Amino acid sequence: MSSLKSRLNLGVFVVSLIFFSSLIIANIIFFNSFGEDFVSTRLQHDTDALLVALKPDETGKLQLDENNLNPIFLQPFSGHYYRIETDHNVFLSRSLWDQTISLTRLPIGDVKLFQGDGPEQQKLLILEGSYFKEGQNIWIFVSEDYAPITNSLRPLSIALLLINGGVIILLMLIQRFIVNKGMAPLKTATEELSRLGSGEKYFLNEQVPEEVLPLVQEINKLMVMVDHRIKRSTTALGNLAHALKTPLAYIEQSVTVGNKDQVYDDVIEAVEQIKHQLDSELKRARITGSTIHGQRINISEFITPLIATLKIIYKSKNISFILDIEQDAIYVGDRYDLMELFGNLLDNACKWAKKTVIVSVKMGSSMNIMIEDDGPGITSEKITQIENRGIRLDETGEGHGLGLSIVREIIDLHQAQIKYSRSEQYGGLKVSIDLSD
Repeated sequence: MSSLKSRLNLGVFVVSLIFFSSLIIANIIFFNSFGEDFVSTRLQHDTDALLVALKPDETGKLQLDENNLNPIFLQPFSGHYYRIETDHNVFLSRSLWDQTISLTRLPIGDVKLFQGDGPEQQKLLILEGSYFKEGQNIWIFVSEDYAPITNSLRPLSIALLLINGGVIILLMLIQRFIVNKGMAPLKTATEELSRLGSGEKYFLNEQVPEEVLPLVQEINKLMVMVDHRIKRSTTALGNLAHALKTPLAYIEQSVTVGNKDQVYDDVIEAVEQIKHQLDSELKRARITGSTIHGQRINISEFITPLIATLKIIYKSKNISFILDIEQDAIYVGDRYDLMELFGNLLDNACKWAKKTVIVSVKMGSSMNIMIEDDGPGITSEKITQIENRGIRLDETGEGHGLGLSIVREIIDLHQAQIKYSRSEQYGGLKVSIDLSD
């Protein structure tokens, strides 16, 4: 069953059925108990009347005076019967006609109430008791036909069944209305998703119930992430085109107007620059790996292939990497964003470093990342320019711009904090980041 509405309706039906079935059973048990108590009270009154009607004769033996008894005991098979046994006599009600009943001689003072069969297949409620009067033991059996009580319970049970069935149907209709109304925001969100796919909307409306809000927020967060990724990809393509433009123009110039003796060497050099740029981009794309959102990423394992790639790219510099990464440094989030963050920062550090790049990752309330190099560093004025959003120093040919611009986008996306300064120990650029998951 895939429909959420059907599941909710079925749940209400099952719960209602169990509840009202239990209610019907409880009512039947209650009314049956009430009827039994009512009849047992009348039986006790009949027993008391029979005890009063037992009087000793001239010989001292107890005799039953039927003149003061309830006339119901005189009607044949009326359902009201008695049997009285004393030490000397047995008395049966005339309502038994030509039949008899037996009793259990209970110990004196005991009373017993139970149901049993009577004449004409009647269902009787029976009260038996043992008493002591005038120095003699008396055992009394008194009964009443219980069928009228059970017969009256039958239409009551049917009425309860019909009423409760109607209530269940009414609850199902009310539940269906409530579910349809409660599901309306989901239907609206579905329609907005369709409009999102067709480009009519860029984000989902977050004015939804709090149960749906986390889902909507995650979708909007995903849309922001995709939008930033597309922008970064577009920027990367533009940068690659810009990087290739110069060597290609150089090749063109060398072929058309250059000295033929030098054309070969110039072309080879330009081609090497193009290959270097393409290899850098391809290696970076390969080590990015899966881009699944919400991965658990171990920083130590993550950064190893990245550093290996950078060592190949900057092989001529023979850069030494000093790593200080805590073992429990785990990032939960987008692997692509983390690759862009570390990749651009480390690439910038390698570009300007003389021989050493330092990477430190510490865990606290957030992840603290620090990357330093032993390069020429950067002035306070340039630091101010880098920290301004949208400023790229490489637009004027001074470096420190393109990669750090991408870093700024990722920092803003994750609402993290970044700080640029001069490394006190190594003299180059020092980048500190407080990154939450």
